[in-house]
Amino acid sequence: MKTNITLKKQVALLVLLVFSLTISHAQDIAINEVMASNNTTISDEDGDYGDWIELHNYGSSSVNLQGFGLTDDATIPFKWVFPSLTLAANSYVIIWATDKDRTVVGEPLHTNFKISSGGEAITLTNAQSVLVDESPSVALDPDVSYGRQPDGTGPWWYFYTSTPGASNTGTGLSELLVPPTFSQASGLYSNAFDLTISHTNPNAVIVYTLDGSEPLIDNLSGTSFNYKNEYPLDVGDPLGPMLTDSYTSIIYSQAINVYDKSLEPDQVTTKNTNQDPLYIPPSPVRKATVIKARAYVSGIASKIASETFFVWSGGNPYNIPVLSLQIQENLLFGYNEGIYTSGIDFDTWRLENPNNTQSYRPEWNNYWRRGRDYEYPVNLEIFEPNGTELNLVLSQNAGLRIHGNNSRKRAIKNLRFYARSDYDEQSVFEHNLFDSPIPDATVPNNNEFKRIMLRGDGSGGPVSYDVVFNRTMQPIFNGLTRVKPVIHFINGEYWGLNAVRDRIDDHHYALNFDLDNDNVAIVDCKGVNCELDEGSDDDYQAYIDMRDFIIDNNMANPTLYSQATDMLDMASFIDHFVLEIFAANDSFERAFWKARVPVNNGYGDGKWRLSVQDFEASLKDETNWLEFYSDITSGSDNNILLGNLLENESFKNQFINRFADVLNTVFTPTYFNNAVHETFDEIEPYLAENTHRYPRDQFYDPSEKTNLLDWGNTRPTAQRNQIKDYFAISNVVDVDINVSSSEAGFVKISTINIDPATPGVPENPYPWTGKYFEGIPVTLEVTAFPGYEFSHWSGSVTGTNPIIEVTPTGNMQIQANFVTGSASPEVVYFWLMDGEIPNDTPLEFLDATYASNALNSSILYTSCLDGYPFTSGDPNWRKASFERKNSPTPLNYRPEANNDIPYSSDMMKGIQVKQPFRAGDLENTLEFHIPTTELENVKLSFAVSTDGAAQTLLVDYWDGSDWSTTNLMNPSETISDTFEVKLFDFSDVLLANDNPDFTVRMRFDGTDMYAEESKEVVFNNIAIEGETTLSNNVIVKKEVLKVFPNPTNDMLNFKTSEPIDQIVFYNIYGQEINNFHPEGLNFEINIQDFSQGVYLMKVYFNETERTLKIIKN
Repeated sequence: MKTNITLKKQVALLVLLVFSLTISHAQDIAINEVMASNNTTISDEDGDYGDWIELHNYGSSSVNLQGFGLTDDATIPFKWVFPSLTLAANSYVIIWATDKDRTVVGEPLHTNFKISSGGEAITLTNAQSVLVDESPSVALDPDVSYGRQPDGTGPWWYFYTSTPGASNTGTGLSELLVPPTFSQASGLYSNAFDLTISHTNPNAVIVYTLDGSEPLIDNLSGTSFNYKNEYPLDVGDPLGPMLTDSYTSIIYSQAINVYDKSLEPDQVTTKNTNQDPLYIPPSPVRKATVIKARAYVSGIASKIASETFFVWSGGNPYNIPVLSLQIQENLLFGYNEGIYTSGIDFDTWRLENPNNTQSYRPEWNNYWRRGRDYEYPVNLEIFEPNGTELNLVLSQNAGLRIHGNNSRKRAIKNLRFYARSDYDEQSVFEHNLFDSPIPDATVPNNNEFKRIMLRGDGSGGPVSYDVVFNRTMQPIFNGLTRVKPVIHFINGEYWGLNAVRDRIDDHHYALNFDLDNDNVAIVDCKGVNCELDEGSDDDYQAYIDMRDFIIDNNMANPTLYSQATDMLDMASFIDHFVLEIFAANDSFERAFWKARVPVNNGYGDGKWRLSVQDFEASLKDETNWLEFYSDITSGSDNNILLGNLLENESFKNQFINRFADVLNTVFTPTYFNNAVHETFDEIEPYLAENTHRYPRDQFYDPSEKTNLLDWGNTRPTAQRNQIKDYFAISNVVDVDINVSSSEAGFVKISTINIDPATPGVPENPYPWTGKYFEGIPVTLEVTAFPGYEFSHWSGSVTGTNPIIEVTPTGNMQIQANFVTGSASPEVVYFWLMDGEIPNDTPLEFLDATYASNALNSSILYTSCLDGYPFTSGDPNWRKASFERKNSPTPLNYRPEANNDIPYSSDMMKGIQVKQPFRAGDLENTLEFHIPTTELENVKLSFAVSTDGAAQTLLVDYWDGSDWSTTNLMNPSETISDTFEVKLFDFSDVLLANDNPDFTVRMRFDGTDMYAEESKEVVFNNIAIEGETTLSNNVIVKKEVLKVFPNPTNDMLNFKTSEPIDQIVFYNIYGQEINNFHPEGLNFEINIQDFSQGVYLMKVYFNETERTLKIIKN
């Protein structure tokens, strides 16, 4: 027995020794290098550039990491647990911090979290819960790692050349290397000044350039490049002389005098941009000073800081945006590498084709080069005019390519800019470039762009035609580009007029229609030829299948036509033909696009839709384009879809009525000609300077304006006659529509809301007259505003159904009649959980973002932890906390409480209550302070989800002495891990009616309310609804005022039924910006001088006030 006890002791000692050795060896594992923003350094097995953590075993024995924990939250040490991975002595392993959560041994490992580039400590804990190592919490720039040197045991350094999976042998810095700082900011100055460049590190060497090139410490002597200005355009011409120029970097040693260089000789405009004879401006062009600078510390280069300085004593000459491009000159004009010149490619073509007379073609030139290989780095700055100032709104490093086909030969070329993480921390351009939204866009306030297109000229005719037709129909058809004229400078020299446009590609659809760009297919069609632009061969086949189905089947058959509507969005298809036919455009360029895999019932439904471009070749009325496109006996398969679809009676009527709708709105002479005047008026002040830089053919010539105005006046009648004749319709008839009160509601005819917010509808629309076609049925639908009810139709039609179909047999007079209605539920208070809620901030209250009655409703939060709210250094930081959560959902979203803006996941955040939910006798509670003055039938609703933090919501109300649930229909509701709408109905609670101090309390219950597992309950779209006890008053409060458009770039239109005493604008900090005392019931206020952003507008009238959120683009 004694021997057995001794043996047990020996075994126990052996186990303890092995355990101690394991612990000892585990201490030889170190977090050796971390990268929290990996843009270009290394990709994972999926091709993604994710965050990564490098572990190093600097010991002499292997260590099995099974059961070790890795985390970005020290309170959850085993947030991600290692599989059975053995790390050999003196070896390294990369753990991807990508949130992909992969733990298969032998394959790349991925954690279930990502690393914040703003700074997060990473901790490694062994299986026995002993802390093995920790990396400090530091902010990291893209592609900069934080690592130890020497490996495993040394101090931490910033590495600008990281070594994932290998020893940290490079030069490390003790602090992040920031770019130099300029004493003045980019912009417009009236007088010369001395510019200083400084750096926080006194040992830094600052290198700068003045020619657009990249500052390089090894280019102080300059780099030469070849270029040419003369080419053998005609047969027998000599090749022309080779010329030389250079770009140079300079070490900063003293202040740089910045002055107006406009009278100095040109540098860039003296280089030829095509194979034609060189044109040089007769006198120097307007100039700016461009400067790039970077710092060098221990041989490591910082990022580049770029600035543009306009020094013009006369102030700002432009009322349109100004773009400044800085790019290394040889990348544009270099004989071999340049993409803005003819270069070696043209000379090579001429040598191979000495007798060819087609030297005018663009294909033989450097500027025809395409693709990523010929995308060069550029710094782009955009300045918006602000009176006498030019305000910098965007400065970003990007990629630049030449854009277009035949237009590439133009001396002033069209360009594309690409936002990529390869060039800049920003992988999108973020600025609202345009004055108008994209109609029906899923993300209507999107201000992000992956591409920016400069297309100020074309090659098929006058570009003004293209601009006018785009501008006219773009507000009602989202298959067109928006257009905004700009001035652009290259390396500080005036380069000419251009225009910013939407680049309609997969990223355009992703950002504006809430789709994944990888899930977008595009088929590009030019004339009779179509080819795949985005997607796979299967997607192109899907286009062919759709096309052939319509061509090969009898579309008069309702069943077959219904199948066609499942493949092709008929409204989009009709709109693109309405535009092409009205414009009489013989350059038929369009693109079909769709979601490759359906993801929703909107623009992600998998149906083909269309975009169109290039209307330079318009006004060709020698052809009847309706007959041309409807002819199924000739033309290619890609061009004869319309005629086949017109065989279907339903489609035919839809096509005719939509054409009539557009002719009655944006193609009326008034609206169309206003677009013509606007297009020419905004360009005219700058044409002389543009012509001085380079005279352009068919570029806003006065004769083009005359042609367009004539078209606007005569084309609508001619077009109606063509429709009438083609479809054998007897007459065009007038349909007069009126309402008994314009404050009570409006009428929709076919696709037109007869409302001032509809493009082409007058500000005071009623009575309204539209021209429609005899015998073609049209639908009328009436909408009553809150507080009113539709009563009946009168005039040429009668009845009480709000939706009717009428078939005109002659001129008609129709009136929609309304009566004052009974009270109806409306959203009284709403909490929009958007980016205005501060992030990573414990909240004590949250005010409603919308109130229909000018009162204030708020949510007050009480935490179960004493001392709340806590600061970031407190161990209770973000525990039992009420704070923002980025968790959007469309459930319970109320657009009427957000300026009628449709739901967008991009704008939506959320709010959360975090564990623990109880501590001792205290618990987390939300108190809703809801003034219900003149309200009854009050209801509280919201979207809610949880990851297991709680299972039940408990709701009661304050009865004056205690919390009560008396007469509350549902005092508790269960919650789940997916968003659901919960509603608490206080209709039977007498105290909820007309009570300025009505208060509701919400608490939480579940299996473990004391748990601390970083779980939460998430809320979104909190709404309070009620019915007014004084129905007439709610009409005054809510419907007395209409304000449009919103968002706006300049003008706000007001329509009110009662005089307004005062209008006051406040910024989001509550500071008064401006106030107005308007006269009359219909007026405008110009907020053009307001900075871009969100404003609160208080309107005072009739002893009441109303607050609206106004968005200034």
